[in-house]
Amino acid sequence: MERDEDSDTPVEIGDNREKHVTVITNEGEHRDHGNVYLRHSETAFVVSSDSTFPDEETERYAKDTTRRVEVTQHHSACFITTATAGDGPALDALRAFRDDALIRSPPGRALVHLYEIVSPPIAATLARHPHARTTRFVRWLIERCASLAHHRTASHSSIVQSVLSIVLTALYIIGLCCAALSHGWIRLSESSGSVTD
Repeated sequence: MERDEDSDTPVEIGDNREKHVTVITNEGEHRDHGNVYLRHSETAFVVSSDSTFPDEETERYAKDTTRRVEVTQHHSACFITTATAGDGPALDALRAFRDDALIRSPPGRALVHLYEIVSPPIAATLARHPHARTTRFVRWLIERCASLAHHRTASHSSIVQSVLSIVLTALYIIGLCCAALSHGWIRLSESSGSVTD
């Protein structure tokens, strides 16, 4: 991240694409911003949901009051899967199920859209605590879903594929709910100072 040493005019960070940004203040407070653009100047980080950074939709964080800024940009929109299971076979299998089955129906597209909206802050929280019990459970669930997705792809029976699609869609919803609950539990533990691992 380069700084504009000659002025205090905010400059773009990255490739002018939407990002998930977590600002951590010197007091340890986490402030999550999903689907935003990020700029910085000599003295501040600037976050906005609008790429033109209008004053009424822009938040500024002074650098001297900011401990850290975390920027996540998942081009595949597989936020929680990437945060808990990483890149690899599980991600590939679940991405294939999303593309081959979920997005082919209006309810499936709505579910994927919901996932893309709510998952960035959840993923950021789980990634900060990879060994927490709740994160390990989400990882286990993702790996089971990936195994079912592999079976679905390998099957030549349309009945088996249909049944596995229904099961995977249900688990997709359950997994998202579990991840959201894990996020809430970890954030509560963070705010109270208790250990989550």
